[in-house]
Amino acid sequence: MRITNNMISNNYLSSFNKAQERMAKLQEQLTDGKLIHRPSDDPVRAVHSLSYNTNLAANEQFTQNVKDATSWMDTTDSAMSEISSIMTRAKELVISADGTKPVESLQAIGKEIDGLINSAIAVGNSQLGERYLFAGQNDKTLPLERQTINGVEVVVYHGDENKISMPLKTGVATPSQDSVNLTGIDAFGPAVTLATTPPTTTLKTFNDLLRIKNELMKTSAQPTQSNSAGGAATVGGTFSGSGYQDFVVKIDTFAAGDAATATYSLDGGVSWLAAGVGAGSPPTITLGATGMTMQVATSASNVNNDTYSFSVPLKSTPDVNWLSSVGMVNVKAGHDYVLQAQTEVGVRSSTYAMMENMLNNDNTTITEALSKNEDLDIAKAIVDFKSSENVYNAALSMGSKIMPQSLVDFLK
Repeated sequence: MRITNNMISNNYLSSFNKAQERMAKLQEQLTDGKLIHRPSDDPVRAVHSLSYNTNLAANEQFTQNVKDATSWMDTTDSAMSEISSIMTRAKELVISADGTKPVESLQAIGKEIDGLINSAIAVGNSQLGERYLFAGQNDKTLPLERQTINGVEVVVYHGDENKISMPLKTGVATPSQDSVNLTGIDAFGPAVTLATTPPTTTLKTFNDLLRIKNELMKTSAQPTQSNSAGGAATVGGTFSGSGYQDFVVKIDTFAAGDAATATYSLDGGVSWLAAGVGAGSPPTITLGATGMTMQVATSASNVNNDTYSFSVPLKSTPDVNWLSSVGMVNVKAGHDYVLQAQTEVGVRSSTYAMMENMLNNDNTTITEALSKNEDLDIAKAIVDFKSSENVYNAALSMGSKIMPQSLVDFLK
């Protein structure tokens, strides 16, 4: 076979270009220490790299979730500790409210409990950033507010019962396992729904403390009126029950300043019963089978839905027996509720702490696998580069000898 000058030139140039390509590839790898810069460099390694990077990104997101959750739960645990201290102090005060103290001292204790209620509400309205801790998923709305509804002082809950989830694994969020918050009902409940329009959610722990406060600060057996300008109310009859009972009476409608229709509640406004309204001016209002009656003086200032609250047996001083029995039981139950909620936060915090360690270990494992798949063996690459460089220089030298001379060479 005849070897032409063109064949020699083409073969040489092809080999020379391959030597340059090997040098360029090694130089690119040495620049950033990576084996792969495009899928064509090594399709198998490229697929593995995509998988490792995807897993690493997911692991980093879950790790961030754990950090956010830990911050949320640490803040919640701190708030619950403050509330627990408040409930402990409330128990101490109720225990101290015995029959040996004068009315003035009992009223002072009531004022302190009133301050504790306000403190607990303030803690219950704690925020992390701009999000309320105890509002459920409705975390942009102030969760706790002290109000008087139908003559009864309550703490209204404006949040919801939904959990905030921060998942720790791929898949559907499961609030029972990965929730990081306590709702107001979890912390201060259980919930008590008042029969208003729309229904109002209140919290039993606060309601019990308010009931204790009201008992301690009692100064008169006269009904408390929602409309101070209305006609004065008087209570009569003999209570047919035993123990202690709170009444809330609501005059639904007035006619010519006198009560026309009325209802009453024995559970703080949760449910209402029909009351009988007699004839005369002012009429006698009969509160079912309780044996109690009430009259509201005729007045042009009486307004529909005015409420009147009182307690029986009628006493002008706090009922220390009720405080030491029912009151103490209620405040202990509230404290137990708080402690149970705090324990739940502690258990979840431990779970997230373990998951953080696992995710950190996974992060190390994935990073090592990615490094083995992508990282360049620098020592080997330098040796290969020097070898390629020698081949390249030799090719240049050989080319100067075997390449055919051009017309320019002859003109020299």
